[in-house]
Amino acid sequence: MPLRKLLEHAMFECISFFERIEDLHVKLKKGTYVLLIAEETPFLEILQKEGVTFSGAIFPRVIFKGKTYAQGIIAAKLSATSSMQIIDMDNPQQLRTDPNTSAIFAIVDGFSTQIDDFLEEFYSLLPEKTKLIGGGAGKTNLIQEPVIFDTYRFYMNAAIIITSPHTIGVGVKHGWKPLLGPFIATSCKGNVLEKINYKDAFTLYKEAVEKDSDLRFDTTPFFKISQRYPLGIVRYNKDFLVREPVTTDGNTIVLVGKLDVNSVLSILKGEEGELIEAAKEAAEISRANMEEKTIQSALVVDCISRFFLLDTAFPKEVRAIASVYPSQTVLWGVLSLGEIANANQEGIEFYNNTCVVGTL
Repeated sequence: MPLRKLLEHAMFECISFFERIEDLHVKLKKGTYVLLIAEETPFLEILQKEGVTFSGAIFPRVIFKGKTYAQGIIAAKLSATSSMQIIDMDNPQQLRTDPNTSAIFAIVDGFSTQIDDFLEEFYSLLPEKTKLIGGGAGKTNLIQEPVIFDTYRFYMNAAIIITSPHTIGVGVKHGWKPLLGPFIATSCKGNVLEKINYKDAFTLYKEAVEKDSDLRFDTTPFFKISQRYPLGIVRYNKDFLVREPVTTDGNTIVLVGKLDVNSVLSILKGEEGELIEAAKEAAEISRANMEEKTIQSALVVDCISRFFLLDTAFPKEVRAIASVYPSQTVLWGVLSLGEIANANQEGIEFYNNTCVVGTL
């Protein structure tokens, strides 16, 4: 198939990487772009350019051609058949849906308290069999800031929705295994876990983690330990839905993502090899039903905590994903604060500490 014809059958026409914001003004050609900006990239505003429109978001890091960057910008140019809009997460009904939509790339405010409710209502607005991949934007300071923007302004509590009529593949895996459990979340409010088995959540969690390791919460920052020991929501006939503990007040634990009262939980632990193998499996699932000649790129939404945990081994995870695809495939994406997909047809899930791969 000629390249021009192939690009008409993709969500994005081309994907480019720039080191500095100033380069965008010089090099972007007319069109509509989504900009994925690594959090250490210096910028106060985006320079406007005639004929160029965009929306974008700030993430902890970006991935391009198999490398991750703390500074830099990915500019993905939408194909003529794709469309993009920013919507308020309090009002998903703003979404303009086309009955021909088959694929969505969604970016949400990773620290919004509305994520789960938003995704539930958003799912009800989608045409049947639409595949979705996405992630939570934000910074590793774990503070909610306006990290989503367009040509005119920055937004809080917003989502960027890119729709396309073209099919994509989606795969989701995490590789975490149960260390201890199951327990019952006997008291929680939204994303705050108050009691596990009627005990203060942090007390029970601390006992389990310190028994398993040499790590101590009174000498090590909470998040440095908790990214090694996420919680898993037990689901019937399905893999754990991972929830990441981010802070504690000494009694309760704040999670990324909502938790329902009486959820069945396990404390999880991960081994390097199993986490990397899971990422490769996500890519294999994503690619499984896609024709090789139509594959343009692989979009990776991987958790920033996996990056911190794997540390110098993280490039192995990226290489494992890349090994599934033809050598000319562009591998790009973000290290995120929460990952989004509808790998099954039962709804959109908000994951933590998980690898989501889209074959575009």
